[in-house]
Amino acid sequence: MEIIELKMKKSKREFIATTYDGENISLTPDAIVKFGIVVGVVDDDALAEAEFDSACAFALSRAMNWLTASYRSESELRRYLLERKYSPKVAEYVVGKLKEYNFLSDENLAKQVVEYGQKKMGVYKMRQKLMEKGVARDVIDAALETLEPQDDVCYAMAVKKLGNMERTRENMAKVYRFLAGKGFDFDTIKRAFNKLNYEDEE
Repeated sequence: MEIIELKMKKSKREFIATTYDGENISLTPDAIVKFGIVVGVVDDDALAEAEFDSACAFALSRAMNWLTASYRSESELRRYLLERKYSPKVAEYVVGKLKEYNFLSDENLAKQVVEYGQKKMGVYKMRQKLMEKGVARDVIDAALETLEPQDDVCYAMAVKKLGNMERTRENMAKVYRFLAGKGFDFDTIKRAFNKLNYEDEE
């Protein structure tokens, strides 16, 4: 392969190598030095390795910036990188590196969702959120095993939702739908209703 131009971008963190065929390849300064990329004829394998090395570096930096905004799952990160046209091989490299550095952990994500969500939602809602993030079922199950009983949370949310409404069958049905929508299971809601001293009259 012949390189006819190596041009540094304004950021000084990236070079564009233009080949004789008109292809533009993004390279890091480190990859240029490491693989001996110069203007002129270069080894095809060396150029391919330099391109992969550079793509991994760019993707890793981008991923770390993205992860600072919110904790993400492995599945979400893979999808993020693939949507930005990184190859599956690069995406897997980045996921592996970030797991190695402990910047990425589905186990930690699941624990965080449970810890944050246990005062705001029921077990079904937490499970749904984690499944949507692509977290494995066994990881979700392990995190949910640490969940404290939610009777008090469910009861407090029922009281707040009921407010000054009369405890009619229609209003209690609204409260039930609200609690179910928050992910509380039937038995937990039933115990909250019992604590409210409400029994449905047939």
